[in-house]
Amino acid sequence: MSIENLRRYIQLFDAQEDNAKEQKALLQEQLGVMEEKRDDLQAAIDHLNYKLNHFYDHMESTEEELRALEREHADKVAKQDDGSNRNF
Repeated sequence: MSIENLRRYIQLFDAQEDNAKEQKALLQEQLGVMEEKRDDLQAAIDHLNYKLNHFYDHMESTEEELRALEREHADKVAKQDDGSNRNF
């Protein structure tokens, strides 16, 4: 709960009149904020679990792609070096 809302809640609590509805509204607002944070955190946890559960599947295919790119780059550099050596 924000400091401002907490102060407001305490003011309502300390007041002489019946502020139960406004107090309840502040609590419901805070509940909504906390549920949204919980949902965001749960989404991040679910994403991390997915990554962990599929770590090796993803890593193997990604590593294969990187090795292929490295081979292509090495072949390209070798061809460029062969072409530049012929000019001498």
